[in-house]
Amino acid sequence: MISVYRKALLQCLDLLCLLLALIITGMATIAPELDVLADYTGASLFTIFFYMLFLYILDAYNIGMEEFKDTVARTLIACCFGIAASAVASYAFDHWRFDRLTLLLLFCLSSSFFIGWRWFYYINADKFTHPLRVLLVGPDKDGKVRKLLAEGLPKATILGYAGVPDEDSADPCLGPASDALEAAETNQATMIALMPDAPIDEKIARSLLKAKLGGKMVVDIRSFYENVAQRLPLSQINDEWLLQTEGFSLNTRGSLRRLKRASDVLISLGLLILTSPLMLASAIIVRLGSPGPVIYKQKRVGLREKEFTVYKFRSMRQDAEKNGAVWAAENDARATGYGKLMRKLRIDELPQLWNVLKGDMSFIGPRPERMTFVKELKEKIPYYGLRHSVKPGLTGWAQVMYPYGASEEDARLKLEYDLYYIKNMSLLLDFNIIFKTLGVILFPRGAR
Repeated sequence: MISVYRKALLQCLDLLCLLLALIITGMATIAPELDVLADYTGASLFTIFFYMLFLYILDAYNIGMEEFKDTVARTLIACCFGIAASAVASYAFDHWRFDRLTLLLLFCLSSSFFIGWRWFYYINADKFTHPLRVLLVGPDKDGKVRKLLAEGLPKATILGYAGVPDEDSADPCLGPASDALEAAETNQATMIALMPDAPIDEKIARSLLKAKLGGKMVVDIRSFYENVAQRLPLSQINDEWLLQTEGFSLNTRGSLRRLKRASDVLISLGLLILTSPLMLASAIIVRLGSPGPVIYKQKRVGLREKEFTVYKFRSMRQDAEKNGAVWAAENDARATGYGKLMRKLRIDELPQLWNVLKGDMSFIGPRPERMTFVKELKEKIPYYGLRHSVKPGLTGWAQVMYPYGASEEDARLKLEYDLYYIKNMSLLLDFNIIFKTLGVILFPRGAR
């Protein structure tokens, strides 16, 4: 997983490569008395904006988290979209427009630079990362924190913990909590992580504050994991932390709710108009492809656990649930031929724009589930009911960050992403999700 800060550094590297490509291209194809940045300001700015936008949308920064060929594919497609969009945008400006030779050379140079540094990073990833050496304050019972760090920071090393010896801890006890600073220095820890039940008194707090002011990383394990993995760790949170932590403020901020509703109406109306030809074609194909209704209606759970009727293009056979409700499966045999394509491209969900327009759903929010599954999951997963404190969404943080879930464990992990969204809800995060949704559509992951 690429951290936010590392991703920002990689984006800066892309920006430098793009500026270098622009300068070289200008020297090669533009008259000597002209400067590519000064005399072609519009074309250069459009190029930078659209290249960086599509590199972000297509998530071209998961280097080392996927096969290198997938990274190359994402990068090349982003460059194609970037050069095409910048050329179209600058067409109205005669003096800012790049000619075809300039566009071609710029595309070749920029894509080569982008792929070049990614290849260098890919083969030398171990040299660019400095694994964390973590000292816990408080025992890690049943190894839950070890598991969390393995998911978010697989190269982090837990040295042990400072606190009262505990047989249930997966790590060695390195001394009492009062000696946490000494244990950190002795074992060369680069981070001191406070467990939810860490035995912190005034003396220990003072020594940890001294360590933090002295340059050591002292963090609450829950907040740290939230920032790194961008989801809330269910195994570590409790009512007290949820109450005291910042966030979860949508229902107390009327202006944000009204703004979100206004954007839902505008986006749903715009998309209904833009996608109407595609929806008409899909309706005809569904009708001709298999017997049954074109629109599939189903009860789903929405805000405050109230049920509403959701609308989708039917992507499965009419008798798909003759034996009762079941989770969707990968390569589900119940899906029709066109249904599989619709699910991969999310076309089957376009009728839900009507749900957004009506107010049953928001454009962005947790995925609406069926009451059968909700009742079952509420009994097994803590805080599952919190996802119904906001309207469900056509897309959402969990939908773009995690493949389609088909089990209780998947539902648990998706809930962690949903809680992160509810806690940090903002228009900026919504725009982030919209961009990531475009990337998921272009590079489908786990659609069912």
